[in-house]
Amino acid sequence: MKLFCNLTSKLQTSVRSHKNFILLPNNKLYHRFLKLLFLEGFLSKVLLTNSGKLKVYLKYSASGAPSFKKIKFLSKPGKFCYLSYKELTKMSTGVGIIVLSTNKGLLNHHSCIKRKLGGTALCFIS
Repeated sequence: MKLFCNLTSKLQTSVRSHKNFILLPNNKLYHRFLKLLFLEGFLSKVLLTNSGKLKVYLKYSASGAPSFKKIKFLSKPGKFCYLSYKELTKMSTGVGIIVLSTNKGLLNHHSCIKRKLGGTALCFIS
């Protein structure tokens, strides 16, 4: 959980300071979460450098607005937030995605509904 908090805070700080890219250490959690963000359209590129780090290119609109503004934690180290398939179908998030940790890996809430899965809600990205 601590690694995940560090990753999201680095992403938010970089977006607020309008950086083009950031370098992050390569591990499974970072790679899976960044891949999910790339597939959702929040990042423009994720590359593995020669030094073994992940180079993450942040995405901005033509007017300079970032592709995401806020990452809100749903689960905390002392209290995890579990969402079942039934709870996910009842929720309407509007704009943004909920990232869940399931037995199939990290998935967004739309994929969980399609696969009829529940899991630990990690964060909400808007």
